[in-house]
Amino acid sequence: MKRTPQSKAPVDADARRAIKPVICYPIDTLPLPNMTTYAVAREAMKLMGEVIVPPRDVRIFRVSAGKFFRIISMDGPQVGDLNLWAEDDLSERFYSGKTCALHGTHLSTG
Repeated sequence: MKRTPQSKAPVDADARRAIKPVICYPIDTLPLPNMTTYAVAREAMKLMGEVIVPPRDVRIFRVSAGKFFRIISMDGPQVGDLNLWAEDDLSERFYSGKTCALHGTHLSTG
């Protein structure tokens, strides 16, 4: 995988990293995913494509129903917005910041 040039870190990067995050919505009430299902799917996964998003930029890609996509931070810790839409129904959507704040959803393994 080709690495993109890393952006220059802000002068206060170490201070920002040292701040403990504040959880402002409960996560202990979320249902647990069936990790066995995901583990089985991961065993058979093969790379179908790759999209590299440079810092402070945007990319769009399609993921078919039943398929997975993985987000990897290639150049160290990053913060990114993730917005998802159902292609056939744009009212079905996920906006990472707003949806997390309003509905207490989280993206992680599973």
